This record gives sequence, structure tokens and C-alpha cells, in this order.
Amino acid sequence: MRTVLVTRHDVESAALRYLAGGDSVVLHGPSGMGKSHVLHKLVAAARGCGKTVLLATTAPAEREVPFSLLADLFDSIPDTEFGALRPPQRTALLGALGRQAQCECSDPLALRLAVLNLLRRLADRDHVLLALDGACHIDEPSASVLAYAARRLVDSRVRAVVTVTPGPARRAGRATESCPGKARVLFLPPADLPELREMAQGDTERRLPDWLLRAVHTASAGNVADALEMVRLLHEGAALPGRGELLPVPERVRHSLAARLEGTGPQVRALLQTAACAQCPDVTLLHAAAQDILRQHSAGRPWLSRRSDGPPASDDSDRAAPSGETRTTQDDAAAHALVAGALLSGVLEMDDDQDRVHFTQPLFAHALYAAAGPTGRRTAHARLCAVLPSGWERTRQRALATTGPDEELAEALMKAAQQAAQEGAPGTATELIRLAVARTPDRLAGPRCDRLLAGADQALTAADHELCRELATASLHIADTPARHVKGRMLLIAAADQAMSGMGHVFAEAFAHLHNAPHDQPYLHYLRACKAHMADGDPVLAWSEAEQAVALARQSGDRSTEALSLSLQAFVGTLRGEHEAADVLLDQGLSLSVSVRAGQAHLAPDAVRARLDFFADRLVDADARLTVLLDRARAADDAQDTLYLLCSAAETDVRAGRCHRALKFAGEALDLARRLGIGLEHACYSAAVAEAAGGDLGRAAALAEESARISRRKGDLVYLPLALGQLGHVQLRLGDAPAAAASLDSARTIARRRGIIDPAPVPWAGELVEALTAAGERTRARHMAESERENASRLGRWGVCASLLRAEALLLAESADYDGAVAALQHAAERHEVLALPLERGRDLLALGTVRQRRRHITAALASWRDAAAVFREIQAEPWLSRTHAQMTRFTHAVNPEGHEAGTAARWKALTEGERRVSALARTGATNREIASRLVLSAKTVEATLTRAYRKLGVRSRTELLGLDVDEGRGPTA
Repeated sequence: MRTVLVTRHDVESAALRYLAGGDSVVLHGPSGMGKSHVLHKLVAAARGCGKTVLLATTAPAEREVPFSLLADLFDSIPDTEFGALRPPQRTALLGALGRQAQCECSDPLALRLAVLNLLRRLADRDHVLLALDGACHIDEPSASVLAYAARRLVDSRVRAVVTVTPGPARRAGRATESCPGKARVLFLPPADLPELREMAQGDTERRLPDWLLRAVHTASAGNVADALEMVRLLHEGAALPGRGELLPVPERVRHSLAARLEGTGPQVRALLQTAACAQCPDVTLLHAAAQDILRQHSAGRPWLSRRSDGPPASDDSDRAAPSGETRTTQDDAAAHALVAGALLSGVLEMDDDQDRVHFTQPLFAHALYAAAGPTGRRTAHARLCAVLPSGWERTRQRALATTGPDEELAEALMKAAQQAAQEGAPGTATELIRLAVARTPDRLAGPRCDRLLAGADQALTAADHELCRELATASLHIADTPARHVKGRMLLIAAADQAMSGMGHVFAEAFAHLHNAPHDQPYLHYLRACKAHMADGDPVLAWSEAEQAVALARQSGDRSTEALSLSLQAFVGTLRGEHEAADVLLDQGLSLSVSVRAGQAHLAPDAVRARLDFFADRLVDADARLTVLLDRARAADDAQDTLYLLCSAAETDVRAGRCHRALKFAGEALDLARRLGIGLEHACYSAAVAEAAGGDLGRAAALAEESARISRRKGDLVYLPLALGQLGHVQLRLGDAPAAAASLDSARTIARRRGIIDPAPVPWAGELVEALTAAGERTRARHMAESERENASRLGRWGVCASLLRAEALLLAESADYDGAVAALQHAAERHEVLALPLERGRDLLALGTVRQRRRHITAALASWRDAAAVFREIQAEPWLSRTHAQMTRFTHAVNPEGHEAGTAARWKALTEGERRVSALARTGATNREIASRLVLSAKTVEATLTRAYRKLGVRSRTELLGLDVDEGRGPTA
């Protein structure tokens, strides 16, 4: 079965999982998709685990060389390993490997048995991984031998990972036949931008700008081989290209294009070059362009010259010219023939809808564009300008068809940019503004500066912070008024995102010009409040700056900035525990009912209200608001708002017990953050929360560490304590209590330094008490639990109170106060149920089972664990469910992995050696006194042992024990 996964990380994780589970793996995908890259990562992982790896790499030319793959595969095996083989087998194998002269009478069966027995010998010592890179090129003799061995190694410790490129079915089948055991076929998707960024910039000192990597990724359509070759060419070049300049095209792509263009005429090539200049070419556009090309090439004649890509020219030069209607029909037919010729070249092909067309190799468009030369490119753009309907794309083509300053064209481009922005295409709007800047005459410094600022503003809307900074910086070089200076610096500050710690000098320069630009005062004060909140960790300054921004915004009628500032002030007030004041401020913001600029909806009153509802465990209200906001952001194609709202939705879903949807939202947010290069600390934190609840603890730890690392680098004090708190939570679940306590204590320290009084926004309290208890610091845990419970109760954070109650119960259990612990956990579970917090309730029940087990109330413990498993199963909290099953299985083997009752044999296996001996003697009819005498035990010990055994076996009397069908040495069989 073929499995299609979303990213290379998914493919690698699935492959590792399948290999660990005893399956082989086939990596399937087109040439250049990076199958070898993934294979070598799997090989490195196998070697890191101490496995024996036999690696072979094939090439098309080696398909005709007998046993070339076997020779490569066993190259690392010394001759001494062959000594244990029988002489005929050893002779046959050494001859096939080219290590000695091959005997003409070599027995094919002896060779097959030699390979089989050698692999078995290697597997007797450790796991063996066969890594075959390019399995489609396996020579036939090697393929036959490996297939023979694979069929007989199903139950061995030999497995394979192979790469396959689409081709003849028989060759692909041969690759699968070389895999021992079940072969899992994983289809490798194109690399996404984060994966390409990791591969392209991991081992080089010279880092490419992010916009250039994005351009490479788009041009290559995620083909790893093409993208990495382009990156190599960029590094080798004397200078990197600027925005809008030509990208290098790999030589093999240019050769492939040249081969396909061989035999085509100039008209077909001109049409293909025109298609390369279009953003989204379709059949209608190509037909119109073809008509324009024909008019130019035929000098007014309706026919093409005699070529293979159109109808033949007439040999009768004296024939009368056709009528106007006939000429139109003939022109249409000739244009259709020209389009057909372009499609028959193999450079273009139709989409499934038979309307749009695309290049068969994405880089063909770039190769054609580069080959056209400056004049050819301008001609193609002019042709598209002539045939396109009016609109911003036509204006763009007009700009690309000309050179030099042209103020009239620059104004037209600005109008086109406004149209593109209104149509929800901020990226296109930014490109049009950049073209307008290039066409603006040097003498018009003011309009040029305004256009640079407008472009930076659109880039910010498009979440392209890198371009925003470039354009804003360029504007400051020619800014000639205080308003332009302030605007440029405000855009630089906004583009810093969460990394505002280094913006102090920019703020100072902006405020220095502010006295002559009063209109910008409110927003600049709002930005300084953001810096105080996110980077400085100064809630007092954040509050006062936001308060001042509100007052100034009201004076100037800037309702948008007023709403944003009220929202920030309310959020800071909540952190400080001033809930009533925060609610009043937020209600004022909501009453304004204003729209904020794109990319800021997640900071507006509606989004902040959803966040405060989340803190207060009003999860239904939070989810309703977030759903509306997220739908609105998606509809507007607002990537920045979508990213942050997805993170909030994921965290809300985890607390509400929707673990599967939380993983989906968190994964989408993480992918978006990596592509955009913004908000990564937030996305990693949210993904860590989702993974810890419903995914993988190892991945949760890695994501939490990444979030903390990015937050430290940026000086982001908002997400650093959150990331550290989540890391501590995961460390505690992984059994490292001291590390967990250290991480959670760091989160507490940063939160306190920031003046955060409310325990809900940075949820460290309950987790830290549990970690301190597990680490043996009971006195500190007790004091902290008491003080934090009082604080949470005062602020009405009842969910936090219930979680602290669970932590205190575990503390009581450590002091052997099991009655108190059980009562506290039951109370916590009841509170969490009332608050509709199923994940927390499941944790209460899991802890309750553990306390009851420590109290030796196994039946009651099992009941609690079953209840916990039911909760975790319903909300799809897989890591918690696995942990619960492990607890149950550890003591009774009472459940199988699906959570159902296990058989008697499994229950017998759960008995201790002493319980099994006593039970076996009881089954023979021996009395307790007789068993005690034979085993040198007291009768009371025998009675207690049998009682425990009865409970584990699910029987209630000696009669039921005698009824078990026992196979001596293996336990009960029924």
C-alpha cells in the first residue's frame, strides 16, 4: 500500500516507525525529489542504533552489469565473513562479487543460498538494514538473488529501505521484491520551503536571503535536486541576483529544454517564451498570443511558412488572397496549430481542466525567459500587454515591456497595486509598487519615498517582513519630511514582529521626529507599549504607554489604534490580576466596532476577548470567537492573522479535549510560520502543546526547546516562559523530574519578573508543584501549592485551583496520606468535569489510579485507570492513553493495546514468580499449609499471595483457579 504524507519529516517519521515495527520501506517519487537524502538519514539513524547497514547505490548504466548491486552491497563485508559458508556457496558468492575468478559451472542455487545464509549470520548478531538507493536500476541477476533471499527472511531481523523512481512496472516491482517482510511504500512529496531552507543552508557559511530561497523554491516547485543545484550556482556566482533578476538554471535543465525544442520553429519558441512571461497562462491567452506572433511572422499573410508546427504554405504564389471571413477562419486555425505545436514540443502540457497550461518542468519557464534575452523578454511582455484585458496584470506586463523612468506609468502601477490589494493580493500589490518605484524619475524624491513606504506597508500586510524592512530602510535614505521619517521607522518596528528588543534606537529616532508628525503619535506609543510588553517585560510601562496611546487616538479620531491600545491594555491588566479593569477596557474596545489593518486582527478586541475567555476556561465562547475570526482571516488570505489565530485555536482545542483538531491546527500554523519566517516561537509552542496532548512526546520536547531557543534569540519574553513551562511539563512526563523542575522554575521566575500575577496565562503552578514533589523537594512544593492555590482562588481561576489540587494530592500520597490524596483527586476530577476540561479530568483519574495502586487497592486502581483510558480515548489523547495502558499492563496485563480485556495467558504472565509457584501448587489440590511447608513460607503469606493472584487472574476461588487450563511452563491456555 502506498502512503502519501505531507512533509519529509512525516515520511522520515513513518519510515522509522515502520522499520522499528519490522517492516521494510520503499521511498517512491520522481527524480530529484530527495529520496536519497531521506534514505541516508534513515541509514544514519540505523547506524546510530548500532545496526548493521549494507548500502548500495545504483545507476542506469550498471543495470547491464551482472551482480554489480551485490558487489556494492557487500563491499564492506570482509572475506573472513564468508569462511562459514559451505565451499560451493562461498565460491559462487566470491565469484559474483568479483573477489575471485568466477567459475563457469557456478551453481545459481549456491549463490542464492550463500546470500541468504550470509544475511542470516549477520542478523544473528544484530539487526541488518539493506539500503538500496536507486532500486529501479538493479541488475537482473542481483535482483533475482535478493528476491530469493527476501522471501526467506520474512521472520528474520533483516529489513530494507529502497528508493524507487517511477518507470517500468517490472523494475518497480523488482524493488519491492527485494524487501524482506511487508514493504511499506511511502510517496515522497516535493520539499516545502522549511525543508529546503534546512538542506540549503545547513552546511554553508554564506547564507542566502530568505526571499531568494523562496524564489528558488517556487521556481523549482520543491524538486530537491534542482533547488540544491540552483543554490550551488548562486553560491558560486560573483554576486547574488537582486529581486526580480534572473535565477541560475541548472545545465541539465537547459540541455533537456534544448532537446525538446530541437526541430521547432521560431513561432513555437516565441509562443513558449510568451507563456514563460505570463503568471498563469491558459489556452485562451496562448491562442491570442499565437495570433499576434503569426501577424508578426507572416508579414500580413494568414499562413505560416512551411514548418512542422503549422499548416504548409501554398506553392501557388499567384493564388488570390482570401476574403476577410476566410482570413479570420484561417488565422484561428493557424493559431490553434501553433498552440498545438507548443504542446507537442513536450515543454507545455494542459491541466486536467483542459483550460490552463503549465510547463512540464517548472524550470523550463526560467530557462526560456533567460534565453530570450532582454529584447526578447520585452517583446514577449509587450505581446501579453496587447492581448490581456485591462487590469493590474496588463499594467504589470506593460511595465516589464519598457525601461527607464516614466511617471505616467508609475502612477498607473500604483493604481494597479491598489486594485490588487483590494482583491486580496498584497504580494502582487507589493511587486507592482516596486515596479512603480523603479519607473519613478529621480527628480521626484517625495513620490519615490511615498511609494517605497506604500510598498513596505503592503509587504507588511503580505507578512513579508524581510521586504518590508528593505523598502522601509530605502525610504529613510531619501525621506525629506518628519512624517516620512516616522512612517519608515514605524514600519521597521512593526516588521520586527516579536524581536523588538533591538529596536530602542529606532524608537528614539522616530520620537525625535514626532513633534512635527502628530498624526503618528498614537500608533507610535502603541508600538512602544508592545515593546514594553513583549521585549522589556515591563507591564507598568506597557500599561502607561497603551493608556497614552488611547488618549492620543481619541483626540485624533484614530479609532483603529484606540481599539488596539485598549486591547493591549486589557491584556496587560489581566496579567497583573486586574480582571475587572481589564474587562471594562476590553468592552470599550469591542464597542468601537472598527476594522484594524490586515495582519492585526489577532491583536484586536475580538481576538483578545477570545484569549481572555481561554484563560478563564470559557472555552465554548473562546472557540466561537476564534472560529469566526479564523474564517475571516482565511477568506481575506491574511497569512499573519491566520497563523496566530491557528495557534490560539490549537491551544483552546487541547484544553477543551479536541486533541486531533488541535494537532491539525498546530501543524498548519507551524508550516505557515516556517514558510513565512515569522511567529515561529509561537507556532512551535502551540505545536508542542498539541503534540504533548495528542501526538508524540519526543516531538513535543523538540518543539518546546525550539520555541525557547528562538524566544531567547529574539528577546521575546512572552513566549520564553510559555516554552519553558511546556518543556518542563514534557520532561516531567518523560521521567526527568529535576530537569522539569528547573525548566518550570525558570518559567515562574520570568513570569514573576514580568509582573504576571494571574496563574492562567503562564500555566506553571500545578506542573511545578508536581515536579518538585517528584524530585523530592516536598517542603517547597507544599509552600508553593498553598500560596498559588490562594492566588488562583482569589482571581477566580478555578481550573488552575483544580490542577493544583491534583498536585497537592500527589504530595499527600508521598507522605503516605492516601485517604487525603484519594479525596483530593476525586474532588479535582469533579471540578474539572464541571468546568468541561476532559484532559485535566483524565489526568486526575490516572493519578487516582496510581495512588490507589500504591495503597494496594488494585481493583479500585484498575477502575480509575479504565475511567481515565475512556476519557483519553474519547478525546484522542494518545500519549496519555498509552501511559494509562502501560500502568494497567504493568500490574495486571488486564488490557491489550486497544484497551480491551486481555486473555488468561496474559494475566498469568503478569503474576510474579512467587505468585505463579503458589498458584501452580494450589492447582494441584494442595492446601495452604501444605504449600507453606513445601515453599518454606508461613500460611499467612500463602493466603496473601493467593489473594493477589486471584485478583490478577480474575478468579474468586480455588475452584475457579483449578478450572484454568494450564500448559506447564507457559501458563494457562484458556
